[in-house]
Amino acid sequence: MNKHANKVLQFLTAIQDCYKEEDDRESYDFGKLELSNDELTDDFIAMLQAQKILYENITGDKVDLIGFTHIQNRLVFQHIIENEKKSESR
Repeated sequence: MNKHANKVLQFLTAIQDCYKEEDDRESYDFGKLELSNDELTDDFIAMLQAQKILYENITGDKVDLIGFTHIQNRLVFQHIIENEKKSESR
């Protein structure tokens, strides 16, 4: 497995572990990733790919990376609208 694929797997496992009981978590098997300005773009892409894989595993919906970012943008827009409505009702 190459370095990028390993990062995707580490981020995916960490996200999935958030939904597991403590005894069932798998993140402890991975070493620490080094934060490096030279690899920051690759890290963010790996995080995005991990989120996409999780989305596909949960929903069964197969999307490409651009389609997934569209879904994320719609969710952000929905979140902003809902927060504005809450602020107006106060």
